[in-house]
Amino acid sequence: MSYHALARKYRPATFDQVVGQSHVTATLRAALRKDKLAHAYLFAGPRGTGKTTVARLLAKALNCSEPRDADPCGECETCRAIAEGSYLDVLEIDAASNTGVDNIRDLRDMAQYSPTRGSCRVFIIDEVHMLSKGAFNALLKILEEPPARVFFFFATTEPAKIPRTILSRCQRFDFRLLTREELSRRVSEITAAEGAELTEDGLRTVVSLAEGSMRDALSLLDQLIAAADGPIDEALIVELLGLVRSEIYQELNAAVLDHDPKAALLLVEKLLRSGQSLDVFAQGVIADFRNLLFLRLDAELARSLDLAPEQARVLAAQAARFKEQDLLALIDRASLWYERIHRSTQPRILLEAALVEFTLFESRVLLSDLVRRLDALAQGRAGGAGGPAGTSAARDEDLLAAREPGLVGGYRATGAAADVAPVGQVPLVESERPTARGAAETVRGWTPFVQTLLKTHPGLAACLMEGLPSLDEARGRLTVAFPADKAFQMGRLEDHRQVVEQRVARSFGAGVRLVLTTSTEASAPAQADLRENIRREVAPTEQEALQAVCREDQQLSALVKLLDGETLPEHEQRAWRDEPEDR
Repeated sequence: MSYHALARKYRPATFDQVVGQSHVTATLRAALRKDKLAHAYLFAGPRGTGKTTVARLLAKALNCSEPRDADPCGECETCRAIAEGSYLDVLEIDAASNTGVDNIRDLRDMAQYSPTRGSCRVFIIDEVHMLSKGAFNALLKILEEPPARVFFFFATTEPAKIPRTILSRCQRFDFRLLTREELSRRVSEITAAEGAELTEDGLRTVVSLAEGSMRDALSLLDQLIAAADGPIDEALIVELLGLVRSEIYQELNAAVLDHDPKAALLLVEKLLRSGQSLDVFAQGVIADFRNLLFLRLDAELARSLDLAPEQARVLAAQAARFKEQDLLALIDRASLWYERIHRSTQPRILLEAALVEFTLFESRVLLSDLVRRLDALAQGRAGGAGGPAGTSAARDEDLLAAREPGLVGGYRATGAAADVAPVGQVPLVESERPTARGAAETVRGWTPFVQTLLKTHPGLAACLMEGLPSLDEARGRLTVAFPADKAFQMGRLEDHRQVVEQRVARSFGAGVRLVLTTSTEASAPAQADLRENIRREVAPTEQEALQAVCREDQQLSALVKLLDGETLPEHEQRAWRDEPEDR
């Protein structure tokens, strides 16, 4: 009994039957019609997207005795022999198994002989990136001066590993992953042809698992048809393939929303009892939080997710209880945890720790929102509890009374908040002592000059901040003195002197000349402190910027002191800045 896998049985016989790669097949058919084929082609792209299939079709079309509009007939002796792998003039090589230079030398020798039966000799090298450096060098020679009517078709999933000398001698075509619609249509056709029944939710699950690969989709379908005795639906697929049920992720979402670590830990026990892979579940958590984010941003985005209508409805209700910035942070944390779990010998312990962290996750609160609420609260107390202001103030007073640690603005609140003391009695936050503005006093305009240069030439501005400026207006000289160990910075500035001097002329006058020098005094501790002060003025960190604002605003200083803030990651700050004002 001989059984052909679906991926082989339904392999495209013409270019038109290749799904999702019309940008490749249309160009190749046009080249065939005009007899303008290049001697070497590189087909690059993800697995299971048709690279080797197109290479074989091209080999058939070149040797077919009765081509039909640049398509192989598929019926002549040559086409059948190529399909069976018995045609001597079409040689297919697996580079993963034939990586050595000797293998390519043999191929090079074979290429010198004329075709035995057909009009062309074709070499198909699959996973060509696996060849050794010596093999590539041997291949390069024949690609530079290929014999007449000899063609090379290379297929690879990792084109970045192929030497540029090889790439430059090939015409490259990039294959793309298939869309859900393309996969669904083809899988449905093959299922019907096989006499099997695949339900709507079963089709959606197969397409989702295939992740854009036609071969993966057909391999899954092959397995399911062989195992199923009736209709193939989502529940059967989950059982046969050992997948994690979607309800498990919904239960996790509920545990996170309810801050219930016990419920989350029970999920791990449930997964283990049913023999589920903890690694697969950890990866699925990332996709689950992504689904929530899409649904939270816009319900219309549900169309881009592989979700059943009932599942989308439940997730949409859960997503409405999350904030966008919280889901972004959860995706970030879930990704980091998955990487650790995937490599760990103790996945259960790490997964349990991850789920507990998710359930104890604290929502983000923007500092500007909190200040605005406190202002409304103060106005509400002054004007009484009546009206909308009083209602908002009461709600915010409850929020403040809870004093839960959370994230505020660009800073993370980690300490327990105490009652707010009168502003005059609250000291500045730690490290807020005013710093000397020595640079600004020594050379008027130095700070804005470096800040302007920082916007267009940050490297040069960074070099300038390693020196100390002094301005001699009478002689028209701006001298920047550097410590002896800053020769690299001085050299960089000398290399770009024209750029820097143009900026100097704009800031300090057309007659001012830049002088770069070294000084032993520039290495003194006091001078090092002065350079650090310059750096704080020109390019303060987020923490230093907050401290500067707190020095000017005693109320804000008191609030930051109260909340014990720490810096929020930049990507979360960007998420806040991108949000609408009326959150």
